[in-house]
Amino acid sequence: MAGQSQGSNARLLDKVSVLGSQIAGGGAQAALPVVAVDREQIDATGATNGNELFRSLPQFGDVAVTEKGTTNAGRNSNVARGDVGSINLRNLGAKYTLLLINGRRTVQHPISNSGDDTTYNANAIPTFGLERVNLLLDGAASIYGSDAVAGVVDLVTPSNLPSGGGIKLNYGKVADGHREDISLDGYFGSDFAQGRGNISALYGVSKRTAQRNSDAWFTATDGRRPLGDGTSVPDPDGTSGFSTRTPWGHFDTYAGSRRTGSWHVDPASGALVSGAVPTRYHYDSAAEPGITSAPSINKGNVFASGRFDATDNLQLFGELAYYRASSESWVSSESGFGGDGFLLHIRPDAYWVPDALRGADAIRLLNYQFADSGIRKVKVDNDQSRVLLGVRGWTDGGWNWESALLYSRARSTDTQQGGLTDAFIAAVNRTDAGAYNPFSGGDPASIRLGDATPYDTAAFIGEATREGTTELALWDFKINRSDLFTWYAGDIGLAAGVEYRYESREDDRDENIDGSRPYTDWYTGTVAASNFFTHSPRPDVRGSRNVKSALIELAVPLVSPTQGIPLVQSLDLQLAGRWEDYSDAGKVAKPKLAAAWKVNGSLLLRGSVSGGFRAPGLELVNSPPTYGFGFNNDAIRCHALITKGAQPDYSACLNAYSSGSSVKPSVSAVTSYGDDVKPETTRQSSWGAVFEPQFLPDSLGSISLSVDAWRVQVENPINTLGEELLYDAYLRVVEGSSNPNVVRAEVTAEDAALFAGSGLAPAGVVTHVYNRYQNRRPLTASGVDYNFTWRLRETAWGNFAFLLSVSQLKQYTQQKPAEVQQVAAAIANGQLNIIAPDLGAANEVGINGAKPEWRASATLIWNLQDWTVRLRDDYIDSVTAGAFSDRRPFVVGSTQRWALSVKKDFNTGRLTGTAVEVGARNLFNEEPPLNATGSYLSALHETYGRYVHLDISKNW
Repeated sequence: MAGQSQGSNARLLDKVSVLGSQIAGGGAQAALPVVAVDREQIDATGATNGNELFRSLPQFGDVAVTEKGTTNAGRNSNVARGDVGSINLRNLGAKYTLLLINGRRTVQHPISNSGDDTTYNANAIPTFGLERVNLLLDGAASIYGSDAVAGVVDLVTPSNLPSGGGIKLNYGKVADGHREDISLDGYFGSDFAQGRGNISALYGVSKRTAQRNSDAWFTATDGRRPLGDGTSVPDPDGTSGFSTRTPWGHFDTYAGSRRTGSWHVDPASGALVSGAVPTRYHYDSAAEPGITSAPSINKGNVFASGRFDATDNLQLFGELAYYRASSESWVSSESGFGGDGFLLHIRPDAYWVPDALRGADAIRLLNYQFADSGIRKVKVDNDQSRVLLGVRGWTDGGWNWESALLYSRARSTDTQQGGLTDAFIAAVNRTDAGAYNPFSGGDPASIRLGDATPYDTAAFIGEATREGTTELALWDFKINRSDLFTWYAGDIGLAAGVEYRYESREDDRDENIDGSRPYTDWYTGTVAASNFFTHSPRPDVRGSRNVKSALIELAVPLVSPTQGIPLVQSLDLQLAGRWEDYSDAGKVAKPKLAAAWKVNGSLLLRGSVSGGFRAPGLELVNSPPTYGFGFNNDAIRCHALITKGAQPDYSACLNAYSSGSSVKPSVSAVTSYGDDVKPETTRQSSWGAVFEPQFLPDSLGSISLSVDAWRVQVENPINTLGEELLYDAYLRVVEGSSNPNVVRAEVTAEDAALFAGSGLAPAGVVTHVYNRYQNRRPLTASGVDYNFTWRLRETAWGNFAFLLSVSQLKQYTQQKPAEVQQVAAAIANGQLNIIAPDLGAANEVGINGAKPEWRASATLIWNLQDWTVRLRDDYIDSVTAGAFSDRRPFVVGSTQRWALSVKKDFNTGRLTGTAVEVGARNLFNEEPPLNATGSYLSALHETYGRYVHLDISKNW
């Protein structure tokens, strides 16, 4: 921005702020492991939104909530979609990271992926013009309150901009894909009242086109086959990876409660044939033209700040911000799997029922792909607003004080096209030619795609809308003084404050999903709470809480340089404590102790210990039991089939059965939150060193090296067991009992035949699984952060800055429940013929497609007069995801993605203040590595290839 040269930017990299302390000045600030990512580094990432920015910083972990992970995989609104990205320090999970804007809280995103998986929206921040992003890599609950367990992210926007402004036009495009970006960003500043006041603002509008499945081979088809060397190839004519749904139908005939036959349409003849649907008829939904892997997004953002000096000792200040984004995705044509929670029965007298089926009492439709419905639109509108009014002052006695009122609200409206069950049953059971015909099959010329004889689906394809709203209202009052009194080692500083905040969350589901419009199956009388195809029912949720808190902090010097103590140039302590009173979670007080020991002018040692606290999310606390339907692998059935020799191994068994079968039944998962669940308590510690050699000659530049080890323990994390069916298999095989949380139907003759010869008592088909949120055994994570900076200034060849940031996650250990340990032991010793990779792993680093051990970034910035070149490399370590048939873990390789940009500033004539920049992300057009099923890991990797961009800016 105006008033700062490129040279000065390079010299100010990694400038540390006072994030983590309320006391201005003082040696105790050196105890805080704070990393500042300034504007030059932000520009070097080439990021176009907050999601891309945070992905590129090694201190951040997996991005569980992302615009890419929720379009094709998330075909219903039970996940956050649209212009959204989560923020996850330390890989502990987004719920443990606190986000601040200019030192104060902001509102959370209103849609979560589950009851306790809440996040802030990284894409709601204006990345253009950010002054810096400060990362406090230490527990800070004793300073900022709950959520600050893994650390704090503070977004610092520019203020007091000099009168003038700037504008920037950006165009970017993926070299081999449909994604295009165009944006217009700007800023302005204006003084008024003879310089006593100032208004500064950032603004931007952008338009992004969607990325399509067809843009990359690994998203263009569901058919992908892993090879023995760990790579994958497209396999559109293969047998694995495809949905079990098909337009060729799966029709079961019934007489009373007895199934009398199973039928499907033969593509060659168009006639009904009996028997199971062959795998080669399964639909390739990813290949439907127009499907998107990332949405199109239109977005606008404005952030304004102002201040006015009422007197020499009194200042008014404020912020006003608004963000709005509208996204559009396209998902596959509708499908109906007809499971126990979504029974679809056709009457025998319906118009299009073939003569061979008319003698049945009912025809059950299973795993049907409505290929004639066409691809379906998902539209998500997000908005977020923020208003802050404050006053700060300085007393003649040396006290600084500040108070502010803040209100912030976020809203998300998710609207999706899909099938309405009652309307479909009415349409398919008509007795005239206007009835919908599911017996016409697909396209014989393209068995796995399309429909050559489409019928009108308009009668039952409708829309379902989910609207979420979150609010944050906050008032605080803070005082601080860096020299409360003086003792032998220097000034003792004090900060204190009080805060009151109100938080609310409302989740309003569509009437077809929240139980207001249930569907009753005409044949069995079964009532389904959800009337929307393949969408589990979810209740409306509303909840709020009030939080009162008080803070006190001391900065205490123990040794000062004037004392002349060998090897102790200075020693400073930070002592802090925070008390909080939750209206729904009780009271808590947590302390913090941090120390900074400056050995000499070049070496600093630092460390801290603290306690933390996190109340369960409002959605989790206020939600009644929820019912989710999905296909689950019933491990005991595959164990029985392998034991008696009917299947060679576990992988082959799962591949041999389709979803909806007794091996992969449709299961109602009932999730509940008990009154005995307690808030989470945590312990954090960190220790490290900073080495900045002062003895180097200026010709070698300046060097800074820091190493900080950290450890976080969540003493009683809130979660579900998650392995109820595996535990049921263990009990049946090893102990001859069963899991009461797994509910099964009565044993049938088919069940008895499947288990015959296995030596096991037959088990009925699974109908329900009960999952209960409870406080689980401790979770411990630890790691090391490395940061290296080298700067060489004002040479004949220009200014140089090299920055290396490395984050190592050494441990992520969730002490396994006894039930899971028993299952893992039984698999390991051969008692259970089941493959469950890493089930009993003590350390989860780098397994299950998540939490890589190493992340790193290296940035080189060269500036000479009007030219600036930035080169950056982002590295993500390998992980395992899945297993080969011989149980060897499948390794998803490491990645390196390079970014390069070249910028020219014009400082003479009419072009003064103009700059032109060209650059590329993923410079070498690398593809993401794939897992054992040939899918990319959206939480770790991006899918697009080389992305080139052109920026033209003008400052005045």
